[in-house]
Amino acid sequence: MSNRLTRLLAVVVVAGLAVTLGADAQTTRSHTVKQILVDGKSVASASDVTVTTNGTAHHSIERGESIVDGTRIDVPSGVEVVIVSTDEKSTVTLEPGASITFVSTGKGEVLRSNGGKALFDVVRNTLDFFRVQYGDHITAGVSGTAFSIEAGAQDVTFTCTRDEVSIAKSGFVQIGSVRKSVTLIDVISATHHSAVTYKPQPVWFLTPDFPNLAAAEAFFQRQLDDARARGDSAAIDAALRNLGNMQAEQGKYAAALVSYQEALSLSRQLGDRDGEAKVGGDIGNVEADQGRSAAALAAYQESLALFREVGDRDGEGVALLDIASIQRHQGQYDAALKSAQQGLALVSRAGDRDGEAAALAEIGQVHEDREDYYLAAPSFERALTLFRAMGDREGEATTLALSAYPYAIIGKMDQALSLTQQALSIFRALGDRSNVGSTLLNIGSVHASRRQYAEAFTSFREALAIFHELGELDQEAAALGLIGAAQESTGENDAALQSHQKALALFRQIDDQGGEAGALLDIGRVQYNQGEFSASLASSQQALALFQGLGDQHSQALAFNGIGLVLEAQGHYPEALDWYQQALSMYHKLGDFGPDVDDAFTNFGRVKARLGPSQLPSPQPSASP
Repeated sequence: MSNRLTRLLAVVVVAGLAVTLGADAQTTRSHTVKQILVDGKSVASASDVTVTTNGTAHHSIERGESIVDGTRIDVPSGVEVVIVSTDEKSTVTLEPGASITFVSTGKGEVLRSNGGKALFDVVRNTLDFFRVQYGDHITAGVSGTAFSIEAGAQDVTFTCTRDEVSIAKSGFVQIGSVRKSVTLIDVISATHHSAVTYKPQPVWFLTPDFPNLAAAEAFFQRQLDDARARGDSAAIDAALRNLGNMQAEQGKYAAALVSYQEALSLSRQLGDRDGEAKVGGDIGNVEADQGRSAAALAAYQESLALFREVGDRDGEGVALLDIASIQRHQGQYDAALKSAQQGLALVSRAGDRDGEAAALAEIGQVHEDREDYYLAAPSFERALTLFRAMGDREGEATTLALSAYPYAIIGKMDQALSLTQQALSIFRALGDRSNVGSTLLNIGSVHASRRQYAEAFTSFREALAIFHELGELDQEAAALGLIGAAQESTGENDAALQSHQKALALFRQIDDQGGEAGALLDIGRVQYNQGEFSASLASSQQALALFQGLGDQHSQALAFNGIGLVLEAQGHYPEALDWYQQALSMYHKLGDFGPDVDDAFTNFGRVKARLGPSQLPSPQPSASP
């Protein structure tokens, strides 16, 4: 599967959408009805106010009534309800016709605006965070302010009457012919740009179209310059994160890290621990994009600790999904599955369907990577159902592409090809050329697995041309690697070596150590097929050193097996046996099974039989649980 599609699903998960219920200190705080007004007169109770908790609704509300987490309140015309949290750290006023859901109450508070107009007043520095979500695309976050949200049938207006409000928006940016899925942040304040109106849609473009990534970066640089000129710390922080996003999209990882690090320092200066945790996640994403798994994991774990410290359960869920992705790439499948399932539980309880779909897709990828294909398919199918229900065409296409691979492996090639072609059609309709290229790689892989090499080369080379035109060097390198693998299968070893060497050069150019290690392993395999055993050994050892530095244990096992093959071909049988044993031990440690494990076991058995009786214990063959 292509790295591009894997990363895209990670992007779909947006920090700060909703907080789940937790059995911790959050339960010590609550909300209470402070005042009820009917036609402007204070009353002790009111009828026709719908209060829904755990699916059960009653149609009245009383002064002093406790509002538990998960409760939705719908206020009719002529009625106004004022609700406060413990110690009156926050006050929510539901005007006639308003609807609010109280999602979670703890060190921070999260609510959801369902419609109508509501006013919010938060005492500064009394909560770790306060957020109000509107729909699947917008979340307003404050530390202490007064603001309102008025939601109509087609739009929603945010108005700030004291201090500032940061508004996170998830949607798309059109850059040339490429559509990017992003999260951007706006800041409104009582003194500068006090109100903003949005018209969110399933396919929502957040900015003007840009001719290229450089123009997009320049746009956000101007946004940053303007914020600095005003001396607005919250706006500077938001602009730095937006700028970092665009820099990362261009592969300007060093520049992106500088932007994120400055935002991180600013969050710390402001005492915004929740914001600090979010920027830490941004930093982890940049490290992950560079193949620096250990650094990414450290950043995500630090964010996770901060989210837990402040009681931000939605942030915790997102961080767990990020951690699961890294653990999966490192071959730590049991740990990845545990992290992803924990993340799924958090986002599901919050009613965050988008996050739930992404979590299910991550679980599917864990099962897929550990070669447990029959478990992968149901997870992808559940994710696909959710994306379709939300009208998220990009998520739908991505999941279709991901779900094709298990069917290809279990021999259902027609179904695999149908799924990838459906994904391709959607990406073409969306104008998303980058993911058109990624899906073409997947289609080519299906053709290659059916030994339809002419069709495979056609798909691979079309994808290669797209990535070269877009300047996406990592994906260009991935395409070259797949072309090289197909050339190996057709016996074109010289051409395959050239393809893998071009991929290696590109991975080194963008400092993608994971890609570099994989390319070196590919080169070593071709050199082995050519009988160049010394060169093959050197390439495989270089790959192993990189995999060890990255903590990628599954790939280390592949390198162990490759080194064993070379040593066996050179007649160094005891040494070869030792390397095969190391591969099997690593697979056993990871709980892996499947063709890679069976291959190492076969190699071990062949050399052991050649050597005769041995003191080494016989490993057990792979068996799917």
